[in-house]
Amino acid sequence: MANIKILPDIVASKIAAGEVIERPASVVKELVENSIDAGSARIVVDIEGGGGRLIRVSDDGTGMSRENALLSIERHATSKIENISDIENILTLGFRGEALPSIVSVSKTVIDTKRKDDVFGTRLIINGGVLRDVTDVGRDEGTVVEVKNLFFNLPARRKFMRSENTELKYIKGTLYDVAVSSPGLSLTLNSHGREIFSFKGCKNRQEMLRQIFGETMTKLMIPLKFTAEGIEVEGFIGKPETARKTGYHQYIIMNGRPVRSKSIARAVLNGYGQTLIKGMFPLFVIYFETDPSRIDVNVHPSKREIRIHREFALFQALSENILQTIQSMHAAPELGTAADSFIKPERYGALNYTENSGTPITVYNPPDDRWHPELPSFKGSSDSTTQQDIQTTLSFSKGELSDRTGILSLSGEKEGIQYEATAFWQLKDRYIITTTKEGAIIIDQHVAHERILFEEILEHFKGKQASAQQLLFPLMLDFSAADYDIIEPMIPFLNQIGFGVNNFGERSVMVDAVPSWHRGSEDGTIFSEFIDEMREHGKITSGYIEKLAAAVACRAAIKSGKPLAQEEMQYLVDRLFATSSPFVCPHGRPVIVKLTLEELDRRFGRI
Repeated sequence: MANIKILPDIVASKIAAGEVIERPASVVKELVENSIDAGSARIVVDIEGGGGRLIRVSDDGTGMSRENALLSIERHATSKIENISDIENILTLGFRGEALPSIVSVSKTVIDTKRKDDVFGTRLIINGGVLRDVTDVGRDEGTVVEVKNLFFNLPARRKFMRSENTELKYIKGTLYDVAVSSPGLSLTLNSHGREIFSFKGCKNRQEMLRQIFGETMTKLMIPLKFTAEGIEVEGFIGKPETARKTGYHQYIIMNGRPVRSKSIARAVLNGYGQTLIKGMFPLFVIYFETDPSRIDVNVHPSKREIRIHREFALFQALSENILQTIQSMHAAPELGTAADSFIKPERYGALNYTENSGTPITVYNPPDDRWHPELPSFKGSSDSTTQQDIQTTLSFSKGELSDRTGILSLSGEKEGIQYEATAFWQLKDRYIITTTKEGAIIIDQHVAHERILFEEILEHFKGKQASAQQLLFPLMLDFSAADYDIIEPMIPFLNQIGFGVNNFGERSVMVDAVPSWHRGSEDGTIFSEFIDEMREHGKITSGYIEKLAAAVACRAAIKSGKPLAQEEMQYLVDRLFATSSPFVCPHGRPVIVKLTLEELDRRFGRI
């Protein structure tokens, strides 16, 4: 083995710079965070060549003395912490004492700074980490850091920089993060002397979001506020129609710090449940405020990742509160909404999830040898479900029908729909149309019935005894020893949800009944799926059950093209609005579209 030796300072500095400074956007992030920590109310960022040729960050903060300016370019020099205990109480954005030394070591940098009461400011000229000159400079209070020729002495890193437009996109994404997390800050970005954007400091977060997202998108964001595990959570979540195919438009702010967290993003996604089409990601901006000792921001040199104490309980509460918010929204999309025209800032670091699974709450746990009905609560219909209801026709008695001629109010909220239960029309045996106070609503009959059946099936999984259908010829299922060890303790759970399962000799069971909602697959396939779910997760998750319920409901719901009588249409609509989420089917497709008089008047040129 070669001899061990201490690296020269210049080499060590360049290695450290590689950890902190990934691209021009990293420089912008670190310099802007320093400006915020200095109490700046206004920050201007000027770039050229996507930041590779020039990055200039100007602020009106407190500035530095000459002594502090010289210390700021030394490694591990910081004003933010003094001892190890301070690391558990981080309240500033920067604290590691690595950012500025790393930047100056891979660029040609000029730093101008001045405190309020100083006669002259200080100018430092640094070339590749080597201090070349220190002089007085006349200027106002604040600091300007000018970084030129980034990575000029690291050609290997420089060649991996992307095109100017791509690097500009990353810088814009970084500054969007800053604007969202610091709404009181005025922030301007210029490229080659042309203004890209300029956000004015605001008194509240929603006004800043309005500047970033635009009026239309902001109106489609719903407030969210609760406290869980000692963490105050406040922010805004987008209505389902704001969802996009990437996670660019998701912001997580922890104690004023923009961070990435796949776990938080997943918890939010779980909260939306089936209101989103698979592969779509919701817009959200969520602020978390907590005792800094509860979080660890020292996980990564870039300080973009964090750890949270008792994070699972927080994620659980986040999912549940979003679920309740979405369910209470009662927001059907309006005909004519130009969803694709929403302003969406370019972001980086997309969270590329590909699966919309349910909330990871234990439904069945073998060690307790019993089933725990701990699915999220659904405010489903109080009507009981018959086997015929699950089939492809609607079965009801005249007594179940409402003969009212008044108006049924479906929500006390302003977003609620009030439909006049006087007449229903069927369009092409596919859509049901009825009038409302504001115009009309159009309902897809297949997905409406699908939503009704989906929630009724979930009720059985939550503990409501399911009606069973006896099999003419019982099934005999044999399992491997490993599979039988999994299925045997599940027998009480399977019987609870409507199966008739009994032990039948060594590693065998007899199935003589299936739930009324279980149509087809009478070959034991579903038991194999249960076993696979248990083997993968150690429990049957609500996500799996929701997917199963959605698949069954889709197969059993009335089909498009089936004629319906007036009574059948009214019964279907009444049952739909008794569900917890009548506006989307379990797969995320819209069930209802509103057609308002205002939209009609606009289309006919009345307004």
